[in-house]
Formats: sequence, structure tokens, C-alpha cells
Amino acid sequence: MGDHLPEMPPLRELVGDSLRLRPLGAADRSFYCAVYTDADLMRQVAETLTLAAAQRAFDLALKANLDSNSRARYWVMQAGAADVGLLGVVATPAAEGGLECEVGAIVLASCQNRGFAAAAITLLAGHVYSASGVTRLHTRHAGRNGSAGGLMHKLGFVALAREADAALGFRWELTRRQWLQRQGQH
Repeated sequence: MGDHLPEMPPLRELVGDSLRLRPLGAADRSFYCAVYTDADLMRQVAETLTLAAAQRAFDLALKANLDSNSRARYWVMQAGAADVGLLGVVATPAAEGGLECEVGAIVLASCQNRGFAAAAITLLAGHVYSASGVTRLHTRHAGRNGSAGGLMHKLGFVALAREADAALGFRWELTRRQWLQRQGQH
């Protein structure tokens, strides 16, 4: 990516009332791999990874976190002392200039429906929109993951597509302007 693109916000810990986002680190390999190799959990997200593929993906995520010029950032969601999920954001050039980011969150089955994904995405949106030139966040999910659609609506994301037969055919966006309006900043 060219030098003309705005910088991503710095990778740092983000803390909210009920959740802490801790940058993914070397000690998180087992947790990360357990998440991506869990067939029941991944059924709602994407194809389950083999252990070797999960380890490769972890190595790439860790490398991205260690590179201040990377366009990707990864966190572990923590509630109290427990790791409850993973959050990632990957930036690409926006059509109108600047950057846009795809957001992905995975919450352990035992921790779902407790507001952790909403808290994580809210913390991320606040960080990204206050510390960078990102113009929009977008996400996608499988049609069979109805709770993801409810979450996106709750957070103010706008539906872009609903292709039930496509693997990740439900797509949503939240622009900087929409976020600022929701925060009472016009």
C-alpha cells in the first residue's frame, strides 16, 4: 500500500466498562488456535481451520501486530481475567480515498449473548474513528448467524447486502459520519 494512505491508529489496549481489548501477543497462540479450530464455533463464522493453518494465521496476526506500519490489528477480548474472544480489523484503501476497515469478532460459545462483541466493536470504533482517517467500518457474516445481524443493527451499522446463499453474504457498514452522529458529535 502506498505512502499516500493515512495511518492506522496505533495498536494499544482498549478498556471499557465490561471488557478489555488486549493486543494479541505471543502467549495467545493456544487460545487463538483453539478458537479457529473449534468446528462448532466456526460454523457461524467461516471454514474451520486445521491446527497447522490456525498456527500460520496466528503467526501472521502476531507479525501484523508487531509491525507499526501494518494495516491489520488483532486483540484478545478479556472480561475480568477470562479470555472471551478475538477481535480483528484489516484496513484497505477506500474508493473515495483514505482507509476503510473490515472488522471481525469471534466470541467463545460459553460467552455469547453477554454483550462482549458489542462492547468490543464499540471500543474499536471509538479508537479507530478518533485516532485515524478511517472513513468506514464494514463487516460480513453468514446468513445462518442471525445474532450477528441483530448486533450490527444495535451498533448502528447499515445493511448493504443480504445474500443468504453466499458464505459471508450479509454485509454491513458504519461510516465515520454515522458513528459521530450516534455519539452526539455532528
